[in-house]
Amino acid sequence: MEYELSDKTRVDCLTEKYAVEVDFAPKWAECIGQALYYGKMTGKQPACVLIMERGEKDLKYLRRLRRAVYRKGLDMRTFTVKPMHVCEPISSSGSEQNK
Repeated sequence: MEYELSDKTRVDCLTEKYAVEVDFAPKWAECIGQALYYGKMTGKQPACVLIMERGEKDLKYLRRLRRAVYRKGLDMRTFTVKPMHVCEPISSSGSEQNK
């Protein structure tokens, strides 16, 4: 669930444990920066979810993300998702929104 911080920035998903930034794979570096900021602001562990829109072609971005996290010793989780697994928004009545 999206969460608005006191400075009006928005965490894509805030869970009990994680402050999650979701981005397309080519934006891996932005994902790191935003997740770290959101983690600091919320006291949660930062996490990046990369949307792997181009399958195998996006693996280079995932490698870059994980290499940067590892080399800098960041306490950050990384995840991937295929576009078809990204959920549709749900209206307040609980049913899917129509496009």
